[in-house]
Amino acid sequence: MQLTARAGDIIQILLRFPQNHPVTVAVISEELGISSRSVQRELITVEQWLAKNHFRLIRKRSVGLMLDEPEERRKELFSLLQSQTAELPGVEDRRHRQNLLCHYLLFADEPLKSMYLAAQLGVSEGTLMADLNQLTPWFEKYHLQLNRRPGLGIFLEGPETARRQASASCLFDQATLRFDPNEERQTDEPVRRGHIRDIDYAIVSKVSAILSDCEKQLRLHLSDNEHLRLLIYLSLTVYRMQKGCFIPEEESIFSQKSMEPEYAIADYMARLLRQHFKLPNMISETGYLAAYLTGIHIWPAQSVDLTRRRDFDIHQVTLALIRRVGDLLGMDFSGDSRLLKDLEGHLQPAIGRLRAGITIENPLLEEFQEKYSRVYQACETGTDVLRDMFPVSEVSPGEVGFITIYFVMAMERKEKQERRISVMLVCPAGIGSSRLLASNLKKEYPDLFIRGTMSAFEIDCEKLKRDGVDLVISTIKLNIPYRYLQVNPLLTRQDKMLLNSRLTLLQQKKVQAGPESAAPAAPLSRKEVEYISSLGTEIYRFLEHVRIGQAPVLGTRKEVILHAASLFAESEEMEQEFYRILNDRDQMADTYIKPFHALLLHGRSSMTDHICFGYLHLEPPVYDRTQIILGAIVALIPDAPDNTVHTSIVSETIGALLENPRLLETLRNMDDARFIELLENTLLRFYRQTVSSCLKIPSPRKDH
Repeated sequence: MQLTARAGDIIQILLRFPQNHPVTVAVISEELGISSRSVQRELITVEQWLAKNHFRLIRKRSVGLMLDEPEERRKELFSLLQSQTAELPGVEDRRHRQNLLCHYLLFADEPLKSMYLAAQLGVSEGTLMADLNQLTPWFEKYHLQLNRRPGLGIFLEGPETARRQASASCLFDQATLRFDPNEERQTDEPVRRGHIRDIDYAIVSKVSAILSDCEKQLRLHLSDNEHLRLLIYLSLTVYRMQKGCFIPEEESIFSQKSMEPEYAIADYMARLLRQHFKLPNMISETGYLAAYLTGIHIWPAQSVDLTRRRDFDIHQVTLALIRRVGDLLGMDFSGDSRLLKDLEGHLQPAIGRLRAGITIENPLLEEFQEKYSRVYQACETGTDVLRDMFPVSEVSPGEVGFITIYFVMAMERKEKQERRISVMLVCPAGIGSSRLLASNLKKEYPDLFIRGTMSAFEIDCEKLKRDGVDLVISTIKLNIPYRYLQVNPLLTRQDKMLLNSRLTLLQQKKVQAGPESAAPAAPLSRKEVEYISSLGTEIYRFLEHVRIGQAPVLGTRKEVILHAASLFAESEEMEQEFYRILNDRDQMADTYIKPFHALLLHGRSSMTDHICFGYLHLEPPVYDRTQIILGAIVALIPDAPDNTVHTSIVSETIGALLENPRLLETLRNMDDARFIELLENTLLRFYRQTVSSCLKIPSPRKDH
């Protein structure tokens, strides 16, 4: 049978590992740059070819692959493999040829003739045209157009930023350097080995020294890959600028972000590069470098990000994205703190990449789209939130794929949570032996959900049922009409056997029941009824006390706060009290909200028995701390022992302003009627969701 080039590559990898050392499909997949599924398909050919030539391949599930042959036989296999693959038009040869072709086109100063390219690559013009057809989608991904014009030649057209992104990606793919963490980085080594072509070694060497100096002086924290990626981008920037190719002002997307920390880093780096290479000072180049830096992690992981304002933005957009995708999937992720943390950490650099138009490769994209198609589609639609809140034209499939996996993991955690066995511990007095039992249960059954402990005299079977308790575990004998098991606090061997049997049975019942067969919703508690009733009343009371006002010409931040306090004051005493509350809040932490270009002034006061909400429009704007203040959002709630309802309404309103640009626009246009209409729809939707949650009514599933 005919051995394919890829099958030959897999055998070459197997030969590198000792006879008793298994190699996983994941390792082969990573080395060849193909999916695990492609490796699995190719293994059929590998096994058949090896068996035909009397070589033994062992496949062990969850272990890996082993070429079970001694050293002498391995040498025979290597010789046979060399003779079989010598004449094959291998995948690696084609990939290498297409990489060369990318380089010729990306670094060409003029159109190249097809005859010249075919001669340089050692192929026919027909093969050259086939290679160009395969490369066209790759160039289009970077917004570059591949042109083939008779009489003129073959060339690329597109903006300078696109050419740099494509060139940097191509050069990075060529860099095969592996760093030793115990040694100083030698980031110019790829140049010595010919992996960064067309850029003079002297440029990369000096840029490497400048970058290392910046890392030390500015206390940056770059991984090895990020260091190499940034080295390539900076070297490419110097190379292009020396050739007179600059990023024009209209392509710089960081022009109004000079306050961001990345801009300061970019300015520092650009200044060093200008000084050494005698480059012109161009704000657009510095701005684009700043945008590039937002797409990689440059700060130490343990440090809080350097701008609280941006943290707030990322936090809010993450919440909005989670809520949007949850609605589309008919699931509630609001209680998953891990999803919030992990997704927020991903979105921080992702938004920078999207703003910069930097395309990210996702080798598992096809698997995500095929295996988790419903989740992927929900995430694709949900990323409209990013386009609404940031200057992002599109979210690439690669980014959607990475976002998808966070939600897939959250769904798996949620399913596991729903299937956990919930137990209540009981002992004579509710303390003492129950604590010992709880400790031993946690050691033996870490996935068990221990709801709490109670005295044998406090058992309420109806409440246990409402709370979803699957089993009562007691240290004494009970006489109750509820599932229970008596055990020793020390958990004897017999106790464990009984527990294993009972827990296995309960787990099977949960799996068989499934999420759609849940028990009927428990009746509302009095506290929940009071909350729902109060929420509906306060929403309409709140809407009646919204005030939008136009401020006179103000010059300082304190004047803005003072005028904001007067929006709801009915006396001089109230105005002074409201000013004190709002000013104290502003002094405690910066209340400036970047997406609003406004102050968010809020607090609690005993001088009001309802929510006071309003917007103060500033014309002209007030400039303070290098911030442009277009207005002030004011929110005061009663200073009462239980103000959960008031807090919920104000929180939902602020969230709506962030998620719905039209809502904020109506405030700025001082369109009271339209603002009340939009806000009423938002708060009533929040009310319905709250009622559904209390009544345990599942959200309708939506397939998109």
